[in-house]
Amino acid sequence: MSLSIEDDGLAAEFALGTLDADERAAADARRRVDPAFDAAVAGWESRLGLLAEASPARSPPDDLFARIEARLGTPNVVPLLAKRLARWRMLALSGGALSGALAAALAFLLIARAPSPHQFVAILQKSADAPAFAMTVDVDRLEFSVRPVAAEAPKGKSYELWIIAPDAAPKSLGVIDAAARTDGGRLTYDRAQVRAATYAVTLEPPGGSPDGKPSGAPVFVGKLIPVGP
Repeated sequence: MSLSIEDDGLAAEFALGTLDADERAAADARRRVDPAFDAAVAGWESRLGLLAEASPARSPPDDLFARIEARLGTPNVVPLLAKRLARWRMLALSGGALSGALAAALAFLLIARAPSPHQFVAILQKSADAPAFAMTVDVDRLEFSVRPVAAEAPKGKSYELWIIAPDAAPKSLGVIDAAARTDGGRLTYDRAQVRAATYAVTLEPPGGSPDGKPSGAPVFVGKLIPVGP
């Protein structure tokens, strides 16, 4: 049986260590009698642990959560994020080592999704403390969407998304919006390449690269990690 968004968010908070003592005790007791919840916690611990190990210790910029909070009034934000943000903010401000993992958890809550064992997310960022976009990929359907997290609209430029598969040149996945979710993307690589690829965002002339090639070095990059149950 699949968990609700609320319960999966609770599992993520348990793994992050952001629950208060009473909430943690209740969640710990639930793990012992609810195999689905226990599996969700274990999954978050595994995914967030890998991200924490891969992310160097950094302090997030002072205005990062102010920018994220500014998006809370939009209709696409999952209500649970607004409920939990203050507590998560204190966690992030207390130390930067988990900033990459926190970004992944925020992305999970920012993206309304149907649970799928084939769903992956990539946090496209220039450093562990500067998440810009969250990209979700359904590897089974070879479909993707991109949602801005803290990206700022470039003046006189467009953000363009690229897939860089192993031993292959970058291939454009289209222009993405810094202010709204980009849906309906399709991937033409095979599933193994999609999972192994690096995803990058470059700054291009308005409307995208004129010759199908990146105009410069990526400003944001990320790799896929599984988020399905």
